[in-house]
Order: sequence, then C-alpha cells, then structure tokens
Amino acid sequence: MPYSKVKWITIDAGGTLLFPDPSVGAIYAEVLEDHGLKADPDDLQAAFLRVWQEDVRRCAPEVTPASERKRWRSVIDRTFIDFHDQVDPDALFDDLWEEFVRPTRWRTAQAAENTLEELRARGYKLAILSNWDERLRPLLSGMKLDRYFDQILVSVEVGFEKPDPQIFKIAEEKLGAAGNEILHIGDSHHHDVLGAKANGWLAIHAFADGSLKNGAQPIQRFDELLTLL
Repeated sequence: MPYSKVKWITIDAGGTLLFPDPSVGAIYAEVLEDHGLKADPDDLQAAFLRVWQEDVRRCAPEVTPASERKRWRSVIDRTFIDFHDQVDPDALFDDLWEEFVRPTRWRTAQAAENTLEELRARGYKLAILSNWDERLRPLLSGMKLDRYFDQILVSVEVGFEKPDPQIFKIAEEKLGAAGNEILHIGDSHHHDVLGAKANGWLAIHAFADGSLKNGAQPIQRFDELLTLL
C-alpha cells in the first residue's frame, strides 16, 4: 500500500480546502461598487487571473506579513489598473483585504468536512500547510474549520512558502514526522506536488485532471481520499 506509513495528512488551503464564494471577480465587483463604480465581475475575474498567473510561480526568499501585504497590494493595483484615476487605491485595497477574511466570502470543497471527520476517526493527524498571510488563522476559526486540525502551518508564520524546501523541513519538525510519514494534498502541481515530492513526502494532486503527474495520484473530490487510504 503506497500510503501505509502515513501518520500525518497536510492539506493546502486556497484552491484545495477553501474557495472564494461566489468568486474573486464577483467579490471585487461588489467592493468596487461600494466605492461608487461598477464593473463586470467576469472582466474583473479575468483581470485577476491574468495577474495571479504572473505571480503564482514566484517563490519569495523570505515571507513576512509586510511582504505578503505588499504582494497583494501589487496584485490589486494591477487588477484594478483601469480604475486608478476613479477610486482611492488605498481605501479600495484596505476594504478588499478585510473582505477576504470574512467567513461568508468562502466555501469549503465538496465533501471536505465529512472527509476530515472520517480521517480523524481513522486515526490520522491533520494539518494545514498553506501559502497564506496572517488572515488564514482567523478565517479558519471563523469557519469553524480549525477544530479538524492538529497543526496549522502558514507560510507567513513559518517564513518560507511552498515549494521552498525550508517550509517542508520546518513542517517535519513541527509534526514530529519523517517525510515518508506525511501525505500532502494540494491543487498546485508546482507548489504542492513538486514541493512535497522533492522533500520525500507523498502527494495527492487535488482537482487535477485524470493523468498522473510526476507520480501524484489525482482526485476530484475530497471523499476519494477515503478509498485511497
């Protein structure tokens, strides 16, 4: 059994466990309207995704609350570049920053909570391992998701982000486990799958297509884990 030695299961947050609700573009449009301007949510979604794709593979050598806020300020400024002369960019950014810590702006992946409960019942230890800023802990608490996890490891607190090997080494120390005793689940082939496997961890590629990429088992639903483990 490929997962017979697994003691810990680490789970990525954004794009794996959590998803914006209804969408980033729709939320952006709502907040922009609060500032007196209207925009098509689909247009804002497309603009955000273009900007995010420019940044997603970058791995900062050091991650701090200040660097994460600066990173997101750059994302917001580029996404809303067509509105710079019509809105106060500082006020818009501050409102958007606060909006995404609200539990009502997020949903969990289908079947995620039932799966987490069953995994705990089977004796697995669970942890969050996520590239995120200081808003993640209050968000998980507000959504009552923190109760499922024995550890919450956030890049901004660790000081490194996936796929940097340092975050995986620090995670091993925090969990008290060797790499072959840890299974990581994430939606990013670059950050999650390649990062985990490069450090001797097992990996499952969440919401991937049906192909095996770099030997990582793909899943489309959280409860598929229950048949794999």
